[in-house]
Amino acid sequence: MTGDPEFDGGEDGSHVRPALGERLHRFADELQARGLPVSMTERIDAMRAVQRVDLASSQGLHTALASTMIKSADHLAVFDEVYQLYFRGRSVNQQLPESPEREARSDPADEHPEPLDLDHALRVALSDGSESLARLVAEQAVKEFAQFEPGRRVAGLQYATRTVTGLRLNQTTDELMAAAGSALVASPGGQGGRAPAGGGGGGATGAPNSLQFGTELISRIEQEQIADRAERMRELIGEVIREMLVADRGEDAVAKTLRTPLAADAAIASASPAQLAEIERMLQPLQRKLATTMMRKRRRRAGPLDVRGTVRASMATGGVPIKVVHRRPTPTKPKLYVLADVSGSVATYAAFTITLVSAMASLYSRLRTFAFVENAVEVTHLFNPAQGGRSDPRQALAEINRVQGLNFYDARTDYGRTLRHFYAEVGEELDRRSTVLIFGDARGNYRPAHEETLAHIKRRAGAVYWLNPEWVPAWGSGDSLMPVYAPHCTAAVSCRSLNDLRRFIEGLD
Repeated sequence: MTGDPEFDGGEDGSHVRPALGERLHRFADELQARGLPVSMTERIDAMRAVQRVDLASSQGLHTALASTMIKSADHLAVFDEVYQLYFRGRSVNQQLPESPEREARSDPADEHPEPLDLDHALRVALSDGSESLARLVAEQAVKEFAQFEPGRRVAGLQYATRTVTGLRLNQTTDELMAAAGSALVASPGGQGGRAPAGGGGGGATGAPNSLQFGTELISRIEQEQIADRAERMRELIGEVIREMLVADRGEDAVAKTLRTPLAADAAIASASPAQLAEIERMLQPLQRKLATTMMRKRRRRAGPLDVRGTVRASMATGGVPIKVVHRRPTPTKPKLYVLADVSGSVATYAAFTITLVSAMASLYSRLRTFAFVENAVEVTHLFNPAQGGRSDPRQALAEINRVQGLNFYDARTDYGRTLRHFYAEVGEELDRRSTVLIFGDARGNYRPAHEETLAHIKRRAGAVYWLNPEWVPAWGSGDSLMPVYAPHCTAAVSCRSLNDLRRFIEGLD
């Protein structure tokens, strides 16, 4: 960082120019735009911390900012991505030409007098794990294969794809991993032609088996290392491309292009595989937190008014009932019934929401879960941990696909028919202690809504909640039946993300 014009000329980097403060504020603004809570106090703390770290160290500024601005480990990945844009690219010597004319005048030999043999260099980097060589390979590969177009408002995904393809990263990785495992087939017994210690056959000592196991272990370790280095090469390619984009368009413009919501705020129904993996990782601690929160709420709930106790307590205040006394509450566990649409458009959303609710089965005296496309089929055993159910939403969804009675391929979602089947199954069990949760987008393919059935459910149950993964403005458009069903629900809410679901569950009794 010492060669950056944002910093003062001191070798120790202890003094910074005012421009760095402006950059830090823009950095904090981008963190806030992505959903990270960064207050003004934390900005001030970050500025003070920067004055006390060695900016000449590659980790000094990163550590100072992370320790003052990050409150949760869930936010660290987003912080690192934004940090890469605003600070890591400042020391890059290679800058992109600002125009095609400048690109035509530039000579690649000025930056790399001796270009690398990319195929050989890549194999060495993947085999030996040299970080500096991997960086050089990534930089040269991006220059040769990315076909960068200055001024384009892109996130760089196409540039990364072109680079990985031109570099033949996947093919080279497969070849090296195959070579790492070839020792097991190079000679009989997996010894690679070496005689085992202690004799030719090994007899009863088991030496050949031990050596074979050792060879297999080494081979697997080498293959995992190659796979990790290949993944690191992809990260380096992405870093180089981001640095080039920043040099071309500036940090703020690139950050806006790359901006994505936090995993907890991402719409589950349309989340990317990486976001789904992050959401799945967050489920288990969220389940424990929600269960604890709801249990505490029930314990704090006051019982009915104790008239005798209130009158007795008023004797100490001249007959004025200043202190109101309640009877000790008798905790009762409610019953919960879940009805979830698992058709293709909302299947992922249903799997995650049901998994989260089912993990808190101990809070309810009865929990029954039903999935539907055309017909309601009970799938309680697939989600309830007490019955050996799945805690992984995607595994549970795969199990649902094999449940008899759910026609995923020929059927079209029919909410009216499903509500009638559901009411016929559980109608006699519903009472004032029952809560019904319905997960679905209420898009019924223009089939009869049978809203009177939902009205019957509402009259018998204590509460009916409808959680819809669509925005409220989309309700009623096309084949959406939400305007028909919403009047018969205790509450109909748009619940798109994990945070939306958390806030809803915390509000339940």
